Amino acid sequence: MTLSLAPLFADGMVLQRELPVTVWGAAGPGTRVDVRIQAQAASCVADERGCWRCVLAPLSASDAETLTVTAGDDHITLSDVAIGEVFIAGGQSNMEFWMRYDKEVEDYRPTCANPRIRFYDQPKCSYPRQTEDFDYTKVGIWRKATPEDLDYFSAVGYYFARGLEMILDIPVGIVGCNYGGTTSATWMTPEHARAVQPELAAAFDAKLQGLPYEELLAHGRVNAAKNDKGYAVWPAWNEFFLPRTPTMDEVDAFMAAEAQETSGPADVGGLELGASPDATAADTDIHPGMMTPTKEAPGALFTYMVLPIAGFATRGVLWYQGESDDEIDGAQWRHEEALRTVIADWRDAWQRPDLPFLVVQLPGFGDWMGMGPNDYVTIRACQQKVADEDEHVWLCSASDMGDKHDIHPKEKKPIGERLALLAMRHLLGMPIPADAPRCVGAERKGSFVILRFEHAESGMVIAGAECNALEVLCDGKPLPFRAAARGNELIVMLEGTQPDPIEVRFARTNWFRTNLYNGAEIPALPFAVSC
Repeated sequence: MTLSLAPLFADGMVLQRELPVTVWGAAGPGTRVDVRIQAQAASCVADERGCWRCVLAPLSASDAETLTVTAGDDHITLSDVAIGEVFIAGGQSNMEFWMRYDKEVEDYRPTCANPRIRFYDQPKCSYPRQTEDFDYTKVGIWRKATPEDLDYFSAVGYYFARGLEMILDIPVGIVGCNYGGTTSATWMTPEHARAVQPELAAAFDAKLQGLPYEELLAHGRVNAAKNDKGYAVWPAWNEFFLPRTPTMDEVDAFMAAEAQETSGPADVGGLELGASPDATAADTDIHPGMMTPTKEAPGALFTYMVLPIAGFATRGVLWYQGESDDEIDGAQWRHEEALRTVIADWRDAWQRPDLPFLVVQLPGFGDWMGMGPNDYVTIRACQQKVADEDEHVWLCSASDMGDKHDIHPKEKKPIGERLALLAMRHLLGMPIPADAPRCVGAERKGSFVILRFEHAESGMVIAGAECNALEVLCDGKPLPFRAAARGNELIVMLEGTQPDPIEVRFARTNWFRTNLYNGAEIPALPFAVSC
């Protein structure tokens, strides 16, 4: 067996500084393998299957190093290996969302060239040997921030890396491990998925229409529109839907054109386009079981995307997922346990019980392409509860970044930069404001309600004449009020009669866009208090 490295280990990669670095690959069974970089060296012996893993002692930040791997007469030399900060960017389409479609991409493209900012897009695979069925040459490679390659970066990942590199002055690598339109059930082990998200698992099984799952996997390539994820060219549906929010008339025209050119439905963020709801296998020339993409299979993405990179040294995980957990009623209420399970399974895979997760809380959203009304209120509350109770999970507020009529907000820069602030404060020990303001107390004084916030550096600020997304209710009916910020407090002044008790709610509806910030321009988290 010839000496080889896992695909993630390649020229131009970024390795994590200051933590042990694991390097792995294949060689002849029983062969000694030696790995060297900087002043570090490690040796191991390939097992009976030919698999080997070497662990290097922590490395120092560097713009360019050479890594050598030797096994007998076989040698591999990797050049231009940077050492700095590495983060995994996981989740669904809003993490996947490419810089190509970001609102500000053309503002950054001319001056984006920076060899210290690098990105690796883990191939989107959901069944064995999927990369052999389609052209994956455009992914599974390390790219640097250049005008030509900027399109391929996760927008959230790019802005995160850019913000981190500007402050740390060292290389930053992002490993994108994300897939649009995917539920939490696909990002945990198959066993856990069926136990934790039974509604989602049952929905997948129903789509198989009696077809054995093994047969679906064996013929996964049949539905090319769903499983061809190498993006050798940019798919027409991405080019149409992602740069802007089209009108329904434009959508209808696009869908009609796609239906004429394809034998099956196109896949956009988990939606099926180009086939009527009553389409049969005969209509689409696809076996009934092929009407469901393999990415929906419980545990599929954990198995075929996460495990192949598990153990790659990283500072932590950026996580932006949850939208698809609302597609089937019941699943949203399980999101708290589901998110905990995803985190636990990834920590087990990395063998790091304290692997940090920086979680983007879902922003406001109304409806899009038949999606809605939604129950993101529940999912946001689940995300916040996990962050409150896990000392290695932090929540990134996006409460001012939603789009009422598009599930994919086009402006990702604030989210990436807020994630960078969280990483710098909580993972790198920098004493900077990073956390979103959160209501930690409410006091009723006659016609006044005084709401107290933590993480209110430099005081709370209402960016406008009124405080958006704020409600005062009595028995479910709205009451008139005014609001003003004062230091770390928000003062709510009731008008007219003052019934008792009342409830003050902030960003606790499906659609909202907040304008309540701390001095670091981080928007407040949703809350509800009674007094």
